[in-house]
Amino acid sequence: MKEYLYTDGVDNITLAGGMVRLNLFHYDGSPIEGQQELPRVVNQQMVLPLAAFMRAFESMQRFVEELEKSGVVHRTAPDPNPAPARAGSPNFE
Repeated sequence: MKEYLYTDGVDNITLAGGMVRLNLFHYDGSPIEGQQELPRVVNQQMVLPLAAFMRAFESMQRFVEELEKSGVVHRTAPDPNPAPARAGSPNFE
């Protein structure tokens, strides 16, 4: 039997010891008053060798380009006033 993994997104990506670690999350519960987004719960971690991560990234880039060509998704212009980046991995500072 195949096992399927569902995730609402990637919460954080880090590189340690040549391995890329993606923390996967799902939305949980009810919205907290004053917040637009549901609380995130990190529920799994995907660990890939750097070469496998790069291959996956290239595959996703090609797929996004196909979606753009078919009109399924549209890129938006970059925000001229982006929000400050949240603290993340020291590997990417």
